[in-house]
Amino acid sequence: MPVTPAQFIAHAFGRDDISFALTKLLSLLVYPLSFSLLLGVLALLCRRWRRISSTLSVVALAWLYACSTALVADRLMASLEDQYPPKAMSVLPAAEAIVVLGGATRGDTHMSSMADLNARADRLTHAVALYKANKAPLVLLSGGAPEGSRAEALQMADFLELMGVPRTALLLEQQSRDTRQNASYSGVLLEARGVKRILLVTSAFHLRRAVPLFEREGLTVIPAPADFQQLVAEPSILRWLPTVEALSRSTYAIREYVGYFYYRHRNWL
Repeated sequence: MPVTPAQFIAHAFGRDDISFALTKLLSLLVYPLSFSLLLGVLALLCRRWRRISSTLSVVALAWLYACSTALVADRLMASLEDQYPPKAMSVLPAAEAIVVLGGATRGDTHMSSMADLNARADRLTHAVALYKANKAPLVLLSGGAPEGSRAEALQMADFLELMGVPRTALLLEQQSRDTRQNASYSGVLLEARGVKRILLVTSAFHLRRAVPLFEREGLTVIPAPADFQQLVAEPSILRWLPTVEALSRSTYAIREYVGYFYYRHRNWL
């Protein structure tokens, strides 16, 4: 039986690697900046057809502008975050483990012994707060790394130890590179410890995809959202003016939608 190119690639590189690369590629193509640049290139290639070229240029600029405003960024984030509102520490039930998903660091740097934290670092502080509130005796840190880099689980462990969580309370999952692998690899480690009930810590906009993945591993999942993106106070810059910060939030929201619908298409949720 003839082998299709997709089957050959999957056999040569592994289905998980192909899935990871495909998800990242799809996300990259629909990032506001990438998508607008792509439309701009198409407009240049179609310059012989002025109407098409002009339309592509206008759409590219309009899309980039819209995604760079707080008006659009907040609406996109609200559509994801509102499903998982913040919860007071006093009402969160106890569990057997706190699971923290990777994404809180940019990686190790040349000039520091610690990894560089990014805008998702609230995941770490929230996990520490849960642990110190005696919500669970064990903290599982889930996050791998590309070959040649230090696993994100190790990077996160450095910060949790610095904030007072003993190393003996940490369990590190160092293989995963996406949310599906976070769930599957963590599930194996938790099963070995007899853990069935977890507090799942990740960004609020990410929980819509993360919760069902961990539930598929046979776990009782208590969402513990962190890293909320909608500010209480009005931004210092008018909401209809473009900013890099708003563009970043729009990009994260769009990437999450791409990941969610791709996972649903693959019947992983």
